[in-house]
Amino acid sequence: MTQNIQESILPAERRKRILEYIQQNGSGRIEELATTLGVSEATVRRDLSILDTEGFVDRTHGGAVLPETSTAFERLYPEKRALFSEEKQAIGLKAATMVSDGETLILDSGSTTFEIARNLIFHKNLTIITYDLFIASSFIYDPSTTVIVTGGVRRDGFNVLIGPIAEELLRQVKVNKAFIGADAVDFTQGITNATFTEVSIKRLIIEAANEVVLVADHSKFGKLALAKVCSLNQIQHIVTDQKLDDSILQGIQRLEIPLTIVQAEEKNL
Repeated sequence: MTQNIQESILPAERRKRILEYIQQNGSGRIEELATTLGVSEATVRRDLSILDTEGFVDRTHGGAVLPETSTAFERLYPEKRALFSEEKQAIGLKAATMVSDGETLILDSGSTTFEIARNLIFHKNLTIITYDLFIASSFIYDPSTTVIVTGGVRRDGFNVLIGPIAEELLRQVKVNKAFIGADAVDFTQGITNATFTEVSIKRLIIEAANEVVLVADHSKFGKLALAKVCSLNQIQHIVTDQKLDDSILQGIQRLEIPLTIVQAEEKNL
């Protein structure tokens, strides 16, 4: 009886659950997925074949794994920091110059927004709201900055706080600017993330800000990940690096979104 009920779940919702399972575990065997979801192994095989065709998983004998080159694969924080580190430092340095003393900001989680935090050291009387514990800890020795940490449940491997407590705080605030990152940026689908875990928080950040600034290195553009965060028309400014492909650059210009391009050789503080 349970299996019949589960089989009635919409296929898109079922494949979403399968992909979330594989993202959390790194892989998934057909037998495990069938038991977890309460569906037949034949149903799981069909779903895995579709996810494989769409590029979200790689089929293996008896199951599937995440392709490491796919934006469906979310790297742990230390790995993210190591990728395109010079570009992220330059982006963070430039983005920090867009902040005025006395402003209230929300800093999204991520290795690029962390670089913004590092470069706010000489600003005065800022109020920083974040759910990223790495970012919050970067202001420990800055008496001029007020840091508000959302609260919530710590997400292992990423050192961020998620869940209803974090979301409720973000519903209650209004800020001058928000700086957000992205796993992927596409002209049609907008900003997308590799998992659903932080999507609701990112959407609340966007709603809370008078101005939303996307900070993302060139490798994030022209790609599509699993979970949609927002459309690009919800972004007021983009900061990226000079390695952005010309076709991508022209696409952003057609959307008339203000764009700042930095040179990766710029150094942060």
